Amino acid sequence: MIPINDFFSAVKLIIYFQLFVFIIASFILPLKRKTNRIFYYILTYYTLTEFITIILKFLISNDDFRSNMNFKNYELSFIITFLLWFYLLELNGVNRKLMRFIYLFFLFFIAIDFLLIQKNDDLKTYIFCMGSFLYLTIFFKLSFDKLKDEDFRFLFNNNYRLLSAPIFMFFGLSLIFAFVDIKLQHVIIYAEVKMYTITTNYINFISYSLLLWYIYIEYRNHKRVITEE
Repeated sequence: MIPINDFFSAVKLIIYFQLFVFIIASFILPLKRKTNRIFYYILTYYTLTEFITIILKFLISNDDFRSNMNFKNYELSFIITFLLWFYLLELNGVNRKLMRFIYLFFLFFIAIDFLLIQKNDDLKTYIFCMGSFLYLTIFFKLSFDKLKDEDFRFLFNNNYRLLSAPIFMFFGLSLIFAFVDIKLQHVIIYAEVKMYTITTNYINFISYSLLLWYIYIEYRNHKRVITEE
């Protein structure tokens, strides 16, 4: 049995907020819309990934084996969640043929990264970097296309808020993962605050706040439709 005090002391502050967002989504996010279901799957997998990491700390005493399991846990999370984020882009206006190419390219890169680029690295961080690069590229392409078409309604709707929410998280973590040297995580940015702390806590807090805002707007719009009916 895991001591409850040890369990909570092992959880980073941002994980509490992530869990809070997941719980709110579980209760009030309307899941009839396909976009909301895919988004909820992403939240579920993010939460499950962190929960598994915490549990492994208590179940596995061997540090090397536990670290290896954690790395595999995060690598699988990178792959699944990025594919789901790509699918959200497809559901919200990105050309299907283009997205089919993105899926295949991303999976091809994963294979190359495992076999050649980072075959000797514990954590395949370039998977996250490539996923972020592809997502940001397609997102900004979609944004510019909508601006060109003067489709301002799309740019101000709630779906666009959802698509833009992970940008901070993807960009911030990519700054860490693009450089395999773990020493970069301990670089002091300001007043003894490490770069890794700023990235995982503050930048992720912005992304999850935007996701929480999206959930609230979806709930409000859903209640409004029910009231009108």
